[in-house]
Amino acid sequence: MIGVPLLILGVLLLLAAFGPRDAGPERGVIARIIRAPLHPATWYATGSIVAGFWVELFAFSMLIGFLSAGVSTLFIGIGVVFIVFAIEGARLVARIERRRSVLADPAPLIPHAYRPYGTGPRSLFTALFLDVNRWLDLGYVFIAFPLAVLEFTAVSVLWTLVLVLLSIPVWVLMGGIDLQAFAAANAQLSGLGGIDNGAVAIVSGIAGLVLLPIAAFTAQGLMALHRMVVASLLCDSGTQALERRVETLEESRKAVLDVEASELRRIERDLHDGTQQRLVMLTINLGLAAERIDTDPEAAKGLVTDARDQARLALAEIRDLVRGIAPAILMDRGLVAALSALAGRSPVPTVVLSSLPAGERLPDAAERAAYFVVAEALANVAKHASATRCEVHVRREGGMLVVEIIDDGAGGARLLPVGGLAGLAGRVEALDGRLTVDSPDGGPTVVRATIPAAVQAPR
Repeated sequence: MIGVPLLILGVLLLLAAFGPRDAGPERGVIARIIRAPLHPATWYATGSIVAGFWVELFAFSMLIGFLSAGVSTLFIGIGVVFIVFAIEGARLVARIERRRSVLADPAPLIPHAYRPYGTGPRSLFTALFLDVNRWLDLGYVFIAFPLAVLEFTAVSVLWTLVLVLLSIPVWVLMGGIDLQAFAAANAQLSGLGGIDNGAVAIVSGIAGLVLLPIAAFTAQGLMALHRMVVASLLCDSGTQALERRVETLEESRKAVLDVEASELRRIERDLHDGTQQRLVMLTINLGLAAERIDTDPEAAKGLVTDARDQARLALAEIRDLVRGIAPAILMDRGLVAALSALAGRSPVPTVVLSSLPAGERLPDAAERAAYFVVAEALANVAKHASATRCEVHVRREGGMLVVEIIDDGAGGARLLPVGGLAGLAGRVEALDGRLTVDSPDGGPTVVRATIPAAVQAPR
């Protein structure tokens, strides 16, 4: 007969699975306790606590094993490998715990930042053994294991009592249990022969109904406590995240300013060495032609012809220079048309696949950043990838413009601190976006830029 309460709990779990976890604030503690059994957060919290017990048990056992093996074999050098496994395993556990903590409360948690591995042995050693956040992950496992045991024990005992108390009335009503006969058969309970089955059923049912919201509210409270531990040890506070974001923006702003300064120097050099010299020659030739037009018309004609050629070359150089700053097709016809023009000039066969609506325009900064990301990526594909095919995907994901360049080349591309992609990453990050490169050896290579972009009216 225990199947009836289990069926009720199953229905509640099913309703919770399709309900919101944050159903809004309650006016008082009593109202929250009474409503707790019907609140989806209760069942998310209960499931999270049960799953967390097994996660912490496995994680604690694994880390104890790795650390014990590491310490015992440290003198022969192999222990370092086991300790590294323990540190990185704790980082994986931290990632699981952050995800588990948002089951009952969907408010996002901000993971604390880890030191990057770098490229050399020294930077790798620093990242693994001198990163405070990695050691916090490791310490968290030893704190969370006894906490998970207490949570699991409390929740299991409370829900077991609720099920037992709610099952007794069903057993009595269905004739599955006779308390008087049970008391008469048990010598220790022989003095309780006058037990009234109906009274016991009513009392146990009331007790089960009273304990049900308490158990539900306790599950929510324990999960909220666990979330506080996770937030304090495995996550950044709002202030820390804001400070880190400010530092990132300052670095990206500095990188963009450096890129713009180098671009201004390049423009100045190109104008001085190319266009300016041609315009000087054009002026000289026109001056000589004006002097000889009466005395030597043929020579003057040749000078005018040469001046025309100089003017044509100067105009071509100015167009090339402007194209490097802001391509005319990008300004006039938009991002997709400009990317199609880039694809048409690429030595590697390239197709542009866009899901943007026709005529949709994005902010100038977003379109320019996306254009130069694709231009640099296609140039790298042509120079280094040994690819036979390339695809450019353009789409919107919410308020973000996503541009992906995918080639079937040899792979091995890296986003290094110095290089063309690093400059593009700074340009994208200055717009509060992100540039990533996924390029395993053997390919394919995927360069992905995510750029905030609000839709604008057609121009």
